[in-house]
Amino acid sequence: MSVFLMKILAVISMLIDHTAIVLFPRFIDVSVYMAMRAIGRFAFPVFAFLIVNGYERTRDVKRYLTRLLAFAVISQIPYVLVGDVNHFPEGNALTVTLSQRWFVCLIFILVAAIAWLTTVRANATVLWPVLALGMAVLRVTYCGVRILSEHLNVFYTLAAGLALIALADAALKPKRDLVRLLMQALGLFSAFFLIRDNMDYGSMGVALIFSLWLARGSRFSQAGVMLLWCVVQYVLGGQHLSHFFVAALSVAPVLLYRGQQGPRLKLAFYAIYPVHLVILGALTVYFTFHPA
Repeated sequence: MSVFLMKILAVISMLIDHTAIVLFPRFIDVSVYMAMRAIGRFAFPVFAFLIVNGYERTRDVKRYLTRLLAFAVISQIPYVLVGDVNHFPEGNALTVTLSQRWFVCLIFILVAAIAWLTTVRANATVLWPVLALGMAVLRVTYCGVRILSEHLNVFYTLAAGLALIALADAALKPKRDLVRLLMQALGLFSAFFLIRDNMDYGSMGVALIFSLWLARGSRFSQAGVMLLWCVVQYVLGGQHLSHFFVAALSVAPVLLYRGQQGPRLKLAFYAIYPVHLVILGALTVYFTFHPA
């Protein structure tokens, strides 16, 4: 099993999942909808494993994190349009609010930006974390259609997980800059404070990435971590058992992985996420304003 094939399987699972949101209830009944949503549970554990695998192989973790944040920004509006559209739009009012008091949002975004500029890259790439956090705290609605909401796309979760394992890895090195680590920890805490409750899969998603990194010495250990996470997330979480069984299948590609990479189409895989959301978001808005 190669990284390329794992990405293909995860992307197909994700596409089926998101398509169900748009098709229901206009074109599919509840049983088909539930089956398609269950299939989607396969994707995230695989993506989490790929983040850890990517961290172990990347030559530039700063560029890796920047890329994740950039796609979080690009994907956020179409992500909200797919899942949060109001099906009864009224009027043409524009409403803009914040998730926290304005000074709280400003302080935490500034701390994250300063940490980025002093410990990651002192250049224009700081716009990506600032925009990502700004979009995370804004709530924008126009004509009853939510443009920005409390629900954050999966790139937020993946970026938070990558930042956490990079910070932990740096802290464990024999030679470490404690001041730099403190600034990075403050920046990560500030960002996490603003997004913690609203990321796709939430803190549990970040916990899976971190746990997979801790278990990186053994594929069997990583598979065990994934299976345990599926139990906690879906069985103990009271979700439908079909979600658990499909999510648990993500253990198979991890056990079959032997380090093969396959074709390197990195940006193409990244681009699939916002592109498919733009298409599905446009369909959702169309169906909202043109009910059957």
